[in-house]
Amino acid sequence: MKTAMKYQWMTMIRSKWLISFGVLFTILAAILVGSSGNESFSGFARSTAALLNLSLLLIPLVTLLTGSLFLSGEKEDGRLALLLTYPISTRALIGGLYIGSFLSLLTVISFGYGGASIVLFLIGGGWSSFFFLSFFLTVLLAGIFLAISMFIGLYTSNRLQAIGVSLLIWAFFVLFYEFFIVGILSMVPKGWVLPLFALSIIMNPVELVRVWTITAMKSGTIFGPQLYEWTKWAESMNGQFVFFGVACIWMVIPLIFANFLIKRGNRDA
Repeated sequence: MKTAMKYQWMTMIRSKWLISFGVLFTILAAILVGSSGNESFSGFARSTAALLNLSLLLIPLVTLLTGSLFLSGEKEDGRLALLLTYPISTRALIGGLYIGSFLSLLTVISFGYGGASIVLFLIGGGWSSFFFLSFFLTVLLAGIFLAISMFIGLYTSNRLQAIGVSLLIWAFFVLFYEFFIVGILSMVPKGWVLPLFALSIIMNPVELVRVWTITAMKSGTIFGPQLYEWTKWAESMNGQFVFFGVACIWMVIPLIFANFLIKRGNRDA
């Protein structure tokens, strides 16, 4: 696992694509924080809320493209088959590639939030619990979509397919999912609204992180009086553990399927 992790880390950190995104993310984060000011609302600092929204938009896209393109490229060029000839289990290989990629993304996200924090201090602000929570959940979001991207990279047969599938998944989760759910909730009986609302959060990692952030900051009143009981539960310790458990499931299941695909491909080779 250590060899695979080191190989992945060295390859990813040298990627011009990842470096370009790191520079772009840092610049956009600094601009957003600098232009948002220090005003607060509903327990949130406007600058950090803008930074979190940027992360929810960009991190899934970059993570999906980076992870899927790397693995589909390794498979297409035959380097993955070479790695499979080494005395290493498929589970250790997947784990090493995942950790190496995750560390690379963590570096990029840290630079972005680091640049934002410098600007925050320059405009007279300071770190808050929301800032650290936003950073933690952004890293967790990257971990979830990285696991999904590894499955995509192994499932698709070439880079072009990996790009197409990644963009479709990103567009569904980030752009269209809310409209889809709102449309469904507007047509179902009132008794179904709460269960479907909770299910919609579980089924989308982006919404999971967004709602988790709100409830962790005890600002769930924005959901309105109809969801008051659910909000109180979500803000409790049990609710926060459930959010964390669902996030872990989102990371583990794609990696299990990715391991299955590698095993099947290794058998068929």
